[in-house]
Amino acid sequence: KHAQAWHWGDEVLPSLIRPYMSFQWGKDVGDKVDPAPSLCTCNEKHHVLRVVCVHMEYLEHVQLIICKCNPATAQLVHRGLFPCAPLSPTLAVNMDVLEFASELFVHMGPNEWAWVATMMKYLKAHGHEFTTADSLHWQFANALSHYQVLVCPVNAEMVKIID
Repeated sequence: KHAQAWHWGDEVLPSLIRPYMSFQWGKDVGDKVDPAPSLCTCNEKHHVLRVVCVHMEYLEHVQLIICKCNPATAQLVHRGLFPCAPLSPTLAVNMDVLEFASELFVHMGPNEWAWVATMMKYLKAHGHEFTTADSLHWQFANALSHYQVLVCPVNAEMVKIID
């Protein structure tokens, strides 16, 4: 568990700053997000990763072609999604959903269990169902906490640039 926390903090999150800022800038100017990864230069083996993506009103199943120079985490952030794990995430959450949850938890006590139960019920009513609430809870909590860690230094840097 400590190794994964170190990997998130020292490797993954710093590598996501530019994709996150690029996504936010593109979102602000109204650009359509291009889901295609950049041209590969690593000559490493590529493989397909299937990821379930949680949006506010639906689930999306995406397939990513990943390698050393096109990791899943960067591809997901480029699409406006935040991964639940640093290496081979099986779930990603739309960053607008994470931002909404972050703001909600500022104004009320953070209750991820209630959030996940509500989200699962809402998605089920729209024809999307998860097999286990526990799995979604831990993955959502992981994505939310690491998303918040990424956003803080980016926002601080943007304030410095603007000032």
